This record gives sequence, C-alpha cells and structure tokens, in this order.
Amino acid sequence: MFKQKIILLVLACFFLNTCSGIKANNGYMPVQDSVDQLKVNKTSLSFAKSRLGEPALILGNQEPIFIYSSQVTNRILFFEPKVISRDVLVLYFNKKKKLKKLEKFNLKDGKSLQMNPDTTALNAEQRSLIATLFSNVGIGGVRLPD
Repeated sequence: MFKQKIILLVLACFFLNTCSGIKANNGYMPVQDSVDQLKVNKTSLSFAKSRLGEPALILGNQEPIFIYSSQVTNRILFFEPKVISRDVLVLYFNKKKKLKKLEKFNLKDGKSLQMNPDTTALNAEQRSLIATLFSNVGIGGVRLPD
C-alpha cells in the first residue's frame, strides 16, 4: 500500500511539473555595459557593430538604422504563448555614419511593436527524448504539417 502511494505521488509531481510552462528566449539584446559605451555624435557605425555585435535588422544605406530585439515568452500546455518581456534597442546613424540617436523600448512603454511569430523548428536529433515523446501533447496526438 505504501509503495503504491509513493508511485502515485511521483506521478502526480511529474504531471504537475509539466504544467509549469516552457519559457522561450528569442532574439539578442546587447549587454547594458556595451550600450553605455556608445556616445551620440561620437560613436561610429563600425565601433557600434564591433561592441554590440551584428544587429537583427539593418534599415537603409545612407542613414542606417540598427535594430536589436529580444523577447521572452511563456507557454503552458496548448494555450497561446504569453509575452513576459520584450526589449528593443534602435540605433540611428547619420550620413557620416556617426550615432545620431539611441532609443530603448520595452513591453511597458506601450509602443506598438509587432514581432514576427515565426520560429525555427529543431530536427529530431536536436530534441531530447522526452521532448520527442511528448511533442504531441495538447494537439490530440496528431502532428500538424509545418
């Protein structure tokens, strides 16, 4: 009887743990110390790129705009993922390739930023055994084609 209670307790803990959610980190946000080294009208485009790394998006040639973004989402079972945090760093450069303006946005700013919901699927070899076995939970055991 005691053995059955232990097994039941272990199974209950396992199933409760699966409802805790999956956090997904997307994008790249430079470290704040590196961002603090940038000075308006003094920092060159090449220095900014060497300090912060390659931006997620570069807009324009004459007056380039660098955009760095990161987002953290939490997904519980089959429910729609919820955005926990979102940070966007935008660097504006002038025609002389010097930093003209630096802006930071986050989820609390209320700015209307639409992130691309596309994801990159992992191959079966890159998934763990548990992830492969339980990948169909929440969609009725049927894998939808990508």
